[in-house]
Amino acid sequence: MPQRTEVLYGGAKVIDNAIRFISNARRKIDACVDNTRPSLAIGIQPLKKSFVSAKERGIRVSYVTEITNDNVLYCNELVKMLTGEVRHLDGIKCNFYISDTEYIAPATFHERGKPASQMIYSNVREIVEHQQYVFDTLWNKAIPAEVKIKEIEQGLVPDFIDTIRDPHEIQKLGFDVIKSAKKEILVIFSTANAFLRQQKVGAIESIVRQAMHHKAKIKILTPINETVSGSIKDLILREKEKIDIEIRNMESPLHTRVTILIADRKLSLAVELKDDSKNNSDEAIGLGVYSNSRSTVLSYASIFESLWNQSDLYERLKIHDNMQKEFINIAAHELRNPIQPILGLSEVLKSKEGDIKQHKELIDAINRNAKTLRRLTENILEVTRIESKSLKLNKEAFSLGNMVNNAIDEYRKEIERKNLKIDIVYQQESIKTKIDGFVVEADKYRLSQVISNLFSNAINFTKEGGSSIFVSLEREETGRHGYKKNHSSIIMSIKDTGTGIDPEIFPRLFTKFATKSEKGTGLGLYISKSIIEAHGGKIWAEDNKDGKLGAVFRFSLPTSNNNK
Repeated sequence: MPQRTEVLYGGAKVIDNAIRFISNARRKIDACVDNTRPSLAIGIQPLKKSFVSAKERGIRVSYVTEITNDNVLYCNELVKMLTGEVRHLDGIKCNFYISDTEYIAPATFHERGKPASQMIYSNVREIVEHQQYVFDTLWNKAIPAEVKIKEIEQGLVPDFIDTIRDPHEIQKLGFDVIKSAKKEILVIFSTANAFLRQQKVGAIESIVRQAMHHKAKIKILTPINETVSGSIKDLILREKEKIDIEIRNMESPLHTRVTILIADRKLSLAVELKDDSKNNSDEAIGLGVYSNSRSTVLSYASIFESLWNQSDLYERLKIHDNMQKEFINIAAHELRNPIQPILGLSEVLKSKEGDIKQHKELIDAINRNAKTLRRLTENILEVTRIESKSLKLNKEAFSLGNMVNNAIDEYRKEIERKNLKIDIVYQQESIKTKIDGFVVEADKYRLSQVISNLFSNAINFTKEGGSSIFVSLEREETGRHGYKKNHSSIIMSIKDTGTGIDPEIFPRLFTKFATKSEKGTGLGLYISKSIIEAHGGKIWAEDNKDGKLGAVFRFSLPTSNNNK
């Protein structure tokens, strides 16, 4: 047959030529049509008979169309009628058919429900091969008709994963994803510049507005430089009371090359970074991947949570590392303080002659500094026991009141020796019998450590010049500290009139290395908390509430009512 290409006019000629085309097919027919054609394939009986005849002859018909609510019934019939496969492709507009050697294309513009009034026909090999390539491309992008039919019949939202290359389209989709959020917006910015570029185009403002409108939670991970830090501070100051927002710094070990936006864990947009040096998004970004696929979106959400937690851990490690460095510096200083007098005075003592009693002052100084050195090393060992969970208590019954009395006597002597103008006031010391009645069952040595730490703190931070430290013991019968009804608690308080608790230290007051002072290692309160809690008690602190400077430290210990 000679090769030719021609245009046929008239509805009858179009139908006749389509039937002849189907009849001429020897192995297969590939059909690519818009959403109006399935009703014609089923509704025009000569066409339907031609397709049925093709099936009986073993012709494979591959049919791709857009399946909609309007044509789903016809498409269901096509699935049953054809020997090949029916597939769905969103928004398809073209209409053409290809057999082994022929190509027909009914006119695209036609009256709905009626056959086309003109058709292009060709058996030119190059045209057939060209259209076959177009069909194969569309076919590979399409999904099985059964999937789309099920979505329509059950009212399901179809899953999609789209790759977008146009930067304008990617930015538009970003705003659409933000506007879809009702509960939560998660964002990972690949670089500080990526954050600033999105701020420039209004994406950050859009996120804030959406969160305000729907009371959605915002979590943002971004590398933070000085410019970003300033922008975040302005945002927090301006909107913190109105929206639930958390922004964390993403350190360099956690940096990615992809900016990820997730809305309600239902939609995601991931955008690759192409050139971070550019000032506008069009030139800076590469491909975008837009999806509502549950597995894809939750995978991105999992990446976000992982980086979020790692960022938090990284910050904690940095703080811990800084505290350890600070502790090493302080510990070195604290060790040097007693070691130097011990060495120096020992050398002086070695050079002395005569009765050793004549050098009591030197010996006392050496002994005092040796005890300080021992206390420091014991604190370090105690922390090691606490960390390894090997802290053991040797409990015995004793009077806490007597222990407090002894501690007061010891520290009054120290205050006198240092010529400090500080008075220790024991608010119940006149009621000796009641004091003796404060019997606890505890580790005597470790409880004395706690009391010693609290007294040392109070003295170190109390201003000189007529200042006082107030000490009290009281019994609480039930309730406030969570003990059972048949138990009471003993509460010890040490109130000073010193500088008060530094607001920066307060949140981590009872943690390791929490100090901004040159007078200590920051271990005492951490050890005290661990010891008190090991006894089933509690320890806490607060600034004085009577309008004066200073702080009050308290600890409570459970004790049986029988110990009254």
